[in-house]
Amino acid sequence: MKQYRFVLDYDLNMTEMVGKIIHLPEYVKYKKGLLQLVEPGCDGDEIQKDLDFLCAHLEGLTIYGMTSHGALSRETHSVKFKVCSLIFMEESDFRLDVFDCSKGMTPSEAGLKYHEVLKKLQNIKGILMMSSDFALCPETFIDQINNYDPSLIVFGALAGTQKMGDDHSKIYVGTTIYERGILAIAFYGENLRLVHYYNLGFKSLGKELVITKSDDKGIVYEINNKPAFNIYKEHLGIGMNDYFFENTSSFPFYIKENGVGLARVALDYHEDGALAFATEIPEGSAVSLGYSTSDIILDESALCSRRLSDFMPEAVLIYVCMSRRMLMGDTLAELEFEFYENVLKSATWAHGYGEILHADGIRGFLNASCVVIGMREGDPAEKNIPSTLAIEKKYLKDFISERKDGYVPLNIRLVNFLESTTDDLREAVEQLFKVASIDELTQIYNRRALNHFMTQFVERKSRYKGVAVMMVDIDHFKHVNDTYGHDVGDIVLKTGVSGVKFMFNQNDIIGRWGGEEFVGIKPNMTKEEALEFCELLRSSVEQMEFEQVGHITVSVGLTMITNDDNDESVFKRIDSALYEAKETGRNKVVFK
Repeated sequence: MKQYRFVLDYDLNMTEMVGKIIHLPEYVKYKKGLLQLVEPGCDGDEIQKDLDFLCAHLEGLTIYGMTSHGALSRETHSVKFKVCSLIFMEESDFRLDVFDCSKGMTPSEAGLKYHEVLKKLQNIKGILMMSSDFALCPETFIDQINNYDPSLIVFGALAGTQKMGDDHSKIYVGTTIYERGILAIAFYGENLRLVHYYNLGFKSLGKELVITKSDDKGIVYEINNKPAFNIYKEHLGIGMNDYFFENTSSFPFYIKENGVGLARVALDYHEDGALAFATEIPEGSAVSLGYSTSDIILDESALCSRRLSDFMPEAVLIYVCMSRRMLMGDTLAELEFEFYENVLKSATWAHGYGEILHADGIRGFLNASCVVIGMREGDPAEKNIPSTLAIEKKYLKDFISERKDGYVPLNIRLVNFLESTTDDLREAVEQLFKVASIDELTQIYNRRALNHFMTQFVERKSRYKGVAVMMVDIDHFKHVNDTYGHDVGDIVLKTGVSGVKFMFNQNDIIGRWGGEEFVGIKPNMTKEEALEFCELLRSSVEQMEFEQVGHITVSVGLTMITNDDNDESVFKRIDSALYEAKETGRNKVVFK
């Protein structure tokens, strides 16, 4: 199995993408694969043009996709480019079926037809679904799949649209566009492996309330015998206005089904106080307001990406809610995706009106979540997966260690949540995030982050041909501070780091250990290559000229992670090597 991702932007257009695809070895050999096209807009003519072009030039590929969701708020931005994911299968296979519900066919009736399709297939491992028109909730379609085989994993998304509440969402298969349809792709094969992850990150806030009046169209009229809108008016202090979705989406309804926490995001309100959702919330359901923070969401995704890395996927498909981007802001939302991209560079995402996952007691329709699917053919040991599939150690926080400091009291968090749609809060959240793991002066990782990354490299050292760890200390830096002042010393630190940071690539780690000491970690290096790199780093610093100070030198302690190492032994060894370098003349590299 092989996955490719193409983002059609100012560097790559549709014609150029097709040119790349037809020369791919998998296309030349098989000419059979799945091309998922996610369109950022809902213009039917534009989409038709793209589909006609792709189908005319990419013989053998099965082309499908959906329209994506808009940004939802004034402070966040959706992806404005077309995103394609291309998957080739070597041993396994797939079957795509589509059901046009524009003439009255219900999702349940479509599911009954699909039930008969599934009977013809063997070794089904998962089913990808997409649907258009958010009123066409696919849960009853999924119920029919569940009736056939409850163990089947179903995943995907409801297509989105650019403007909230103005649904022009579409799915498409081949050259046909469906404004009210459901597509299903069954993946099957004896050696096909599939894993799934459901990241919600939202938790219950406050007491439980009861839905006292609702219908099967997703309209909730009353909660605790009062107009449903009152829950937002009384708890969040908001009114009925154009900012409704922006003010409420970060506080979805929290509900449990089969012991699993789910979120339900209100899409709109009625003047009588009713709230509109994309799926039914039955009368008698116990709900509460949900809340989350960037920390909580990113913690969960970081952990899931670590687990996904252990699976060593050959393809990764992600379906994620735009409301998470609204809560976290663009920068941190990009980081959540980056966790999975660091597992597999070709990982591909899509945003819609909702996510789909049927697994582990989850019935199907989701809001405010991130659904991640990893696929591969055969077991990792059979495939000799290159070490580059390991997660690049780029986490900006210690996501997996228990936090004993930095706790923010609940009342403060609530204030932050109530201000979550303002620019000031988004800036504050991002700044707090940086403070936790980025050194304020040099803008590289701090000691806490370095400890985390070291743990990761030690745990997965077998995936690399070697991992070099170096500690760098500025020689006679106390003299610089004493002679020129700490302001000049800070300039030396900042300028020096800026001058050598380019020597570390995206797979590497560089951070400030403390004072004038820095630590670098470079995977996939031999001892000889590491010594050569450290000498280059040392000589590069020696050749720099700093205003007022002139030239400085550095001493470097170097070691390689061994099979018997733990975090403490590695740091102890580079510290000893650095000590020897300074005691035996400085401006040198010592290996231990």
